[in-house]
Amino acid sequence: MSMHHRFLGAALAVLMAAGAVAVSTSDAVAASSTTFYAAPGGQGSACTAANPCSLLTSQGKVRKATPSMSSDITVVLADGTYRLDKTFSLDAAAGDSATGGHTVTYQAAPGAHPVISGGQQVNGWKQGTGGIWSANVPAGTDTRQLYVDGVRANRASGPNPTGFSRTASGYTTSTTTIAGWHNPSDIEFVYEVSWTEVRCGVASIAGTTVTMKQPCFDNSTKKPYGVNIDQPSYVENAKELLDNPGEFYLDKPSHTLYYMPREGQDLRAADVEIPRLQTVVSGTGTVSNPLRGLSLKGITVQYGGWIESSGPNGFSEVQANMRLTGPSAWDRQGSCNRFSQTNPGTCPYGNWTMTPGNVVFDHTDGLSIQGDTFQHLGAAGLQLGQYVHNSSITGNVFTDISSNGVEVGNGADANPADLNVIPADNTIADNWVHHVAVEYTGGVGIFQGYTRYDTVTHNQVNDVPYSGISSAWGWGWNPGTKTEGNKITNNLIFDHLQTHIDGGGIYVVGQEGTTLANGLLISGNVVRNGAGFGHSIYTDGGSWHITETGNAAFGNDTHSFGGSKEANNPYGDFLYTDNYYEENTPDWPAGDPTDLVLSNNTKVSFDGTGVPAALLANAGLEAQYKSLTAAPAGTAPKNLAAGKPVQAQFLDGSTAQLQPESQLSYATDGNPATYVQASGQFKWQLVVDLQKSQSLGYVTVGMPQPHFATDFHVDVSTDGTAWTTVGAVHGSGWGTVPVDFATPVTARYLRIVTEKPDDGGQRGDQMAISEVGAFAACAAGPDNAALNKPAQAYFIDGTQALMQPNSTPALGTDGNADTWTQATQRYRWSYQVDLQKAQSVDVVALTMPADKFATRFHIDVSLDGSTFWTVTRRVDAAGGVTGVQLDQPVRARYIKVVADRPDDGGQTGGQMAVSELAIYGSK
Repeated sequence: MSMHHRFLGAALAVLMAAGAVAVSTSDAVAASSTTFYAAPGGQGSACTAANPCSLLTSQGKVRKATPSMSSDITVVLADGTYRLDKTFSLDAAAGDSATGGHTVTYQAAPGAHPVISGGQQVNGWKQGTGGIWSANVPAGTDTRQLYVDGVRANRASGPNPTGFSRTASGYTTSTTTIAGWHNPSDIEFVYEVSWTEVRCGVASIAGTTVTMKQPCFDNSTKKPYGVNIDQPSYVENAKELLDNPGEFYLDKPSHTLYYMPREGQDLRAADVEIPRLQTVVSGTGTVSNPLRGLSLKGITVQYGGWIESSGPNGFSEVQANMRLTGPSAWDRQGSCNRFSQTNPGTCPYGNWTMTPGNVVFDHTDGLSIQGDTFQHLGAAGLQLGQYVHNSSITGNVFTDISSNGVEVGNGADANPADLNVIPADNTIADNWVHHVAVEYTGGVGIFQGYTRYDTVTHNQVNDVPYSGISSAWGWGWNPGTKTEGNKITNNLIFDHLQTHIDGGGIYVVGQEGTTLANGLLISGNVVRNGAGFGHSIYTDGGSWHITETGNAAFGNDTHSFGGSKEANNPYGDFLYTDNYYEENTPDWPAGDPTDLVLSNNTKVSFDGTGVPAALLANAGLEAQYKSLTAAPAGTAPKNLAAGKPVQAQFLDGSTAQLQPESQLSYATDGNPATYVQASGQFKWQLVVDLQKSQSLGYVTVGMPQPHFATDFHVDVSTDGTAWTTVGAVHGSGWGTVPVDFATPVTARYLRIVTEKPDDGGQRGDQMAISEVGAFAACAAGPDNAALNKPAQAYFIDGTQALMQPNSTPALGTDGNADTWTQATQRYRWSYQVDLQKAQSVDVVALTMPADKFATRFHIDVSLDGSTFWTVTRRVDAAGGVTGVQLDQPVRARYIKVVADRPDDGGQTGGQMAVSELAIYGSK
């Protein structure tokens, strides 16, 4: 049997077993004849359910049992945190490998959520001047991350404090401002350059002379390929920059951590964590004795760190968090013979240094990672290295990770002497990869280097700063490349390219196979709502032998497909068939590929109209895993107008004629897809009879996208004769618009009266009403849950936003629509409100000034301020009020509005400002 078919058979067996049911810890325990039990406070060596032992003691039990396995072995982990003082290392040579075709499984107890932590708590906090908290840490402590109650803090940062003129060794400054700063050798300059983010540290400052650390600075300014740095984008890690809530600074000489709290934080009562380990979990074997049959289920791995980028190498990124390291790497590392035939560098071309994982496996066979969570990590999440075969990485969550979410393969093994070096027959399926590469923002969701017959399928990748899925390597053609047989299928990718450009939802760079038959298959994927310029599905330099079929790409404001060939290198053998593209013409800026076939591709609209429903439904997580990406469910407030009778009237009180498709009952039928609309006169009013007098706090008026009132008011009455105006809206868009009463009112009748449009050719066309909501006043505070709640402004990369003069985040929740808050220096930013406690959210209303507004935005929600779910998006907003009723109520504490457009000058709206963010729902 060929090697490939042997691997494929094993992989299919793993997939069939994994695909039969979702993760179930209880089923696996019941089927195991040998079971050990561990707990965070476990003692002794019994390792029973009644007397659990420690994690390491249970591992010792496993190691003694594996040589004579006659059935599977399971270690059941009780709830709680397993704090490590060294890597949890799984090694075939030490007995961690299963034998006899069985498995060794470490898994959560039923209903438990065990956490393996590489972190250490920081205690002894004291609050000082300006509200800054401080705590002593042991000598030698070094960290780039700090977490407060599970939320990542930002390293102190700020805009360039002086002018910089670049020199051969660093910079000359226009002032001596930074010469007097604390610990200059800990200061870091950050450079956002095209598809990369580079970080180089300061070596010294003398007067106006800044000397940068080497070799980072040379490696980042001299390379003859890619992009080089010039001026820093901003400065990080100086005590003098500690001036925004949620920032921290580690003063290493004084062994002291400083933190500026977010509103309401008391660090004496908080769980404050810093990483103490780089590698939290590792697994390894040898070529002749791989680590076999290991399974990890239902476990969270968190608080791993990585500090190499603080040293002389810095973070000299080339692409996808591949870095140059070592002296003269700009000339020697991975340059091969591309620039010199007589004095070549190391080969193959593109053999640069990978960012390590906090969880690392190599030399494994049959590894299963299922239902786990990888979060709060300072390097990459999961790294599968050399000799990793037949793995199933299924149903996991990867989030809040500094670098790439998942890494498979590398950039070195293009054509190894032993083909088994290359990872093969691995499946990455049904994972949720989101908000990764949060520190090293040139990173990607899933990185697939040189691999063979690997499948990346049914994953959801969203909110990544660069590409969603990056496949192959080589940066052009490397002769003899052995990558082949890989598949990227049925993935859902959105909100990619959030920070950088020249990437894609799916990005390919390098040779895949030797023919279309064993080349890369890209099929069934949906790529939407990317932010930056590039290609939705990008076949970059050196791409070769690629089939792209049955995919959808829309809402990306960039080329749907295409790429750039490199002179004198093969590029092509592409088959594009039966795809659904927003832009149906390919983009080949450097020349057409060879052997190009375009067949039966369909142009669709920006919002995806024209994409088959089955394709949209099939992309992303399969049914048994969809709960991973579901926002926490909330409860809808009781609508007192539901099913109640209505009348349509002209403003003189006469009965209004209706449009042919309208029925009066549509206004209270609970179906937002139906609506009632008058005919014959632009201005009309709708009266709802609640059947009895009720105490009301607010109403909502739902209006469909084609037909809405920009200006209207709401009247109330107890008898249907005497009316009082209780609220008015000006500058409304379509959607569900709340009208909040200054004080609760008692009413039986509601009347919604249109004011604009009052003639043809006006925005909104004519008011139609899809749904009226009437809601009782909240007894425990204002109906608008966001009123006067603390707010923060962030740039898209998560750093604190700089604000326009006299603009503070508090102005967006102060209840005054005449004030507004707005960021400066970057067009895109986000506005986040802390409701102070979790509650149900049903309607979100965003009010923006008429001359500064987002035309496109999306809304994210979170329970903890770390994991966010996108619950809605709008692509046609304007100044005034935009009301959004969520498809389903959600439970959330944090609400975040993210500006998607404008993202540059000269666009409609100028830049988003927030006059008021209002939140309504059941309390």
